Parts: sequence; structure tokens; C-alpha cells
Amino acid sequence: MPVQQRILAIVIMFSAQVLFAQNDKPPDGGGGYNITHADEWSDAGHTFIISQLQASKLLLQKAGKWAQPLQQSVSFIHPTRAINLTDKGYYGISNYIDQNSAYPNQILDYNCGNRTYDQASGYNHRGTDIFSWPFPWTKMENNQVEVIAAATGVIILKSDGNSDKSCAFCSQCNWNAVYVRHADGTVAWYGHLKTGSLTNKLVGEVIQQGEFIGVMGSSGSSTGPHLHFEVWANDNYTQLIDPWAGPCNPAVTQSKWAEQEPYRVSQLIAVMTHNAAPNHGCYGQEVMNAANTFSNGARVYLGSYYRDQLSGQTAQHAVFRPDGTLYTQWTQNLTSTFNASWWYYYVDLPNPAATGIWKYVITHNGKTSTTWFAVNAVIEYTFTGNGSYFNATNWSNNTMPANPVPAGIIVRITASGQNNCIVDAPVTFSSGATLRIASGAKITLPNNLIIQ
Repeated sequence: MPVQQRILAIVIMFSAQVLFAQNDKPPDGGGGYNITHADEWSDAGHTFIISQLQASKLLLQKAGKWAQPLQQSVSFIHPTRAINLTDKGYYGISNYIDQNSAYPNQILDYNCGNRTYDQASGYNHRGTDIFSWPFPWTKMENNQVEVIAAATGVIILKSDGNSDKSCAFCSQCNWNAVYVRHADGTVAWYGHLKTGSLTNKLVGEVIQQGEFIGVMGSSGSSTGPHLHFEVWANDNYTQLIDPWAGPCNPAVTQSKWAEQEPYRVSQLIAVMTHNAAPNHGCYGQEVMNAANTFSNGARVYLGSYYRDQLSGQTAQHAVFRPDGTLYTQWTQNLTSTFNASWWYYYVDLPNPAATGIWKYVITHNGKTSTTWFAVNAVIEYTFTGNGSYFNATNWSNNTMPANPVPAGIIVRITASGQNNCIVDAPVTFSSGATLRIASGAKITLPNNLIIQ
């Protein structure tokens, strides 16, 4: 190869490496979610619960509501569900049962990992801790994560009225919980529920698999909103059942879950825009700073929220102008493994900035997630009136969305009571547009709604 060509090749290779290096960008803030939602029971507290359960058993036996267990074992469905959430996920798992009875700091979960804990007091974690994410306190306040029955059974005890905003272990505090006995005699404990949220069903009544039990909370000895799901083999409460099948759970050869999820479920579960850096912490400290409208020269905080982030993964970020052209892009290297993590970058918009709906896109683990934000424009439209969808006076600020509804636009229907939103001509929602109908709102769709 001639000298000039070799020099040109070296320059091209060097330039490509420089561009790639410039494309790698560390986040401006965030990290692993450092509040590992957990719980602790003293021997005295555990004994007290069992005494309550035994007393309730005697009453149910007298009432003829205590059946003999069947031989066929039950299987469980996942015991939580999301309500009015559009994110791709809403929970993670912080702790499994500790298979190692020694203590302290001698832990082993069903998969031979360390996603569990023990205490110097002798407490070995006895259940599965499922926490809501991101912004768990906000989700609790808005009743957005419900606990449901993992299997059909009879409610044998309920405990309610205890404070639900705990952010630390405590020795003299009780949780809100529902206890369900299944047909095979196993008993499931659903703990840390939100105060006043428990099912209206009474002790002795049957609750069906998938039926509402309560709202995820943080009552009792708890470090944040989560469900503690604990299963016992029978009402002697001496044989704990770990429902997860794995190499370090020899007691279970077949999973107790109808569909056991993998040990790690790595996914980007939420993408958001903020007008300031979000804050995570205990109750009263959590601040979302969520925003989706900005003006010329504004700083936009771009948030990403992960479940089971794995070391060695990457995330590709890109911001697009309203006309679809690329504004900026970069690569994020994820260098640690976390049960839950959050990151943010910020971009400063030009002044003036292109008016319209901008798009923020992240590709992680082979899947793409998108959110939109408006610059000098309206991104949310709310129908509050009564009558035609096409009457501007029925919309907040007398402003109605375009038809077709563009990607990124959010249309809310809140007509309630005697009011009704009547879609009396065809309306097309482009891919990426969102229609949100409030609980109790009325909308009439005579075959005029078109979803692309």
C-alpha cells in the first residue's frame, strides 16, 4: 500500500475511534436504587401473628368454614398487578427466601445467588419481596399497584389500621396483611399493605385467584412499598415453602408458580422527561419533577428506569426534532448489576427551538422505548364537556387536538356524571398517540375511532 493510502487509512480509523469515544456518554445523574425494600420480623412478632391465626382457626372451625386439605397442590400466579399505568413494567424483586439458616451475612437464595438477607438477631428472610418501581411512594398514594390472590382460598385473618409509611425496620410496629388458606392446606401471607385498602371480603369468605386483596404499601417493619409474599405448608407454621424452583432450593422440584419468571428480567420499564432532576427516597422525599412541555432554551432532563440492569449492557439514546431529524444521540455503558436503577441526562434546547412534538428514544436489550415532549406546543388535550368530540368548547381552553391525532399527543376524556363525549365522526389516532379515558368517564364511539 502506498504511503499516502496508509496515512489516509490511519486517519480514517483514528477519526472513527474519536467519534465512537465522543458517542459514549456517562449519565449526568442517577445510579442503583439504593433503598432495598425489605422487612424484618422478631420472634415475638412472628409468634404473635401465629397466635392470631390459631385463634381465627378455632372460630372458623366452629363456623364450619375450615375444610380438610386436598392432596392436589395449588400453583400460584404473580400476586400483583398495575392499575392505570402505561409503563412497560412496574415492579422488581429485591429479596427471595434465605436458604441458609446460618447468620449473620450467610445468605443463599433459590438460584444460589445472594438476593436475600439475614439479620444478626437470627432472622432469615422468609418470603419474596416484590417492590413497585419507579416512584413507589407515588404509586402507593395513587393506588396504582394492587396485590391480588396468587391462588384461590379462604381468608383466615385480616390485619388493618397500621401506619403504612414506614421506611426502616422497627420492633414495635405491625403490618397490614391478609392471610389466605388454600385447598391443599397451604397458607399465604400478603404483608405490608396500604392502610384501609384491604379487600371488603370477610374472614371465612372465599377469595378467587386473581381477585383484589389490597394495595401495595409499606406498613410494619418495612423499608419501602413492597409486597412480602410468604407461604407455609400448613397451619402449624413450622414448614416454610419457597415457591421458586432452582438449584439451591432442594425442597421444591417443580415450581409452585404457574409460570415462573426468570431469575433476572432485565428491561427498561419507564422513559420520562423531567424539568429538574428527580429525587428518590423515603416517603415525603420522593419528587418526580415530571414534565412534558418546554420552551425555547429550556433544559430537559431525560430519565430512564430499569429493572434488573446487568453489567455489560448498553443503551442507545437519541433525541429527534419534530420533523424527525436527529438532534443528538449517544451510547450509555451500563457497568453494574442492580435490581433497580435510574439514570438521567439533560439536554439544553436551542433558542429558538423547533416548535412541535420532540421524541426521546432508548434502545436497550434489543427493545426500543419512546416518550415525547412538546416545545412551544400543546401535548395534552382534555375533553371535559358534554356532546360532540369536534366541538372545541367541550375541551379545556377551547383547544382540541388535530385529526389525525399525531404521535406523542395525549388525549384525555374526563366527561363524567351527565356528560358524555360523543365521537360523531371518524377520529384517527396515529401510532404513538395516546387515548386515556378516566375512571367513570363516558364516551360514545359509533365505529368512529381508528387506531393506527
